[in-house]
Amino acid sequence: MKEFFKYVGGDRNIWVLAILLGLISIVSVFSFIPILVKVKGLSYSYLFFKHTFLLVLGFGLMFAVHFIPVRIFSRMSKILLIVSIILLVLTMLIGESVNGADRWLKIPFVPFSFQTSDFAKLALIIYLSRQLVKRKAEFNNLKVVARYIILPIALVMFLILPSNLSTALLVGGIAFVMLVLANFPWKWIALSIGGAALGFVLLLMIAGVAPDVLPRAETWRLRIVRMFSDDVDPKEEIQINNALTAVKQGAITFNNAPAGPGNGVLKHYIPEAYADFYFAALVEEGGLPMAIIIIMLYMWLFFRFIKTGLSAKDNFATYMAIGIGVMVMSQAMVNMMVSTKLMPVTGQNMPLLSMGGTSAWFTCIAFGIVLGISREQNKTEEKNNKDANVLEESNN
Repeated sequence: MKEFFKYVGGDRNIWVLAILLGLISIVSVFSFIPILVKVKGLSYSYLFFKHTFLLVLGFGLMFAVHFIPVRIFSRMSKILLIVSIILLVLTMLIGESVNGADRWLKIPFVPFSFQTSDFAKLALIIYLSRQLVKRKAEFNNLKVVARYIILPIALVMFLILPSNLSTALLVGGIAFVMLVLANFPWKWIALSIGGAALGFVLLLMIAGVAPDVLPRAETWRLRIVRMFSDDVDPKEEIQINNALTAVKQGAITFNNAPAGPGNGVLKHYIPEAYADFYFAALVEEGGLPMAIIIIMLYMWLFFRFIKTGLSAKDNFATYMAIGIGVMVMSQAMVNMMVSTKLMPVTGQNMPLLSMGGTSAWFTCIAFGIVLGISREQNKTEEKNNKDANVLEESNN
């Protein structure tokens, strides 16, 4: 491990945690893909090597990105946001449909697609971090904050909303945390939330009259109804019921014990055991101890992201690191809450754990950005210590 850290910089805790999550992912995903093998007719070896290849490539991106100076992201923030908006529009027009939603965009010349919302989340965090620093003195000017802060957030959420409500809400939640962190006026935050809620209600009303405007509105309504209703057809709740059974099976009691690695049964019947219901499959095979370990790994990772952000030399880096930390932690929490029926069924992967394909790349890029921030901090501290030693020697 010492040899490894000769070639990388940044917070060693984040590197170790990322590697641990990656190794757990490779082992667990191989165990959680039998239903994918059955439905898609693909081999275990193909899916295993594809997932491993994409994950290794993601770590390569993490390694490369952590060498990029933080100021480069600041300069590119507006371009990244514009590109993300263009990609979201293209997804709406020509995107590939998955589970009735157009979320994926084909990458030309290679056999991969990616969720443009993954890129948009990261681009918005970088853009907001820049604008919250640049417009600090103009926070009381509604015209300025609406143009450079509120409307970009609303536009990204609006473009993601038709295909993925949960991701749109996560984007709003991340933006909210960043605005509060930057001491953004509460009057504008309240105005934004009220406007977003009113706009969403109006959109649902329009969809009730013209379903083609928002085709997934009925899906959202049914999921919320099923979440709080006791009178639901079991066939319509088969996903979440199997997930809850998997969690129950993994609980350690006097008459029961976890199935053990590779011995889970419910993963054969949960359509997204390797992704959206990853936590349920994990608990069935690893039990509560494994669940606690995973939760602690994410909490420790979140703490290191926050520490890196608060130790940063400028507010741009602070906002960016904490925004990324909130993004990763909230996504993991949604996966856990869906698997335990604490919120309606929705599609969110466990960062660096689920078989997310190219989504792992954007997670790794996000990690690389935070590692780059901590790398620059370490270099500054080393320089300051060296200068202090030289000054002390000269005085002696």
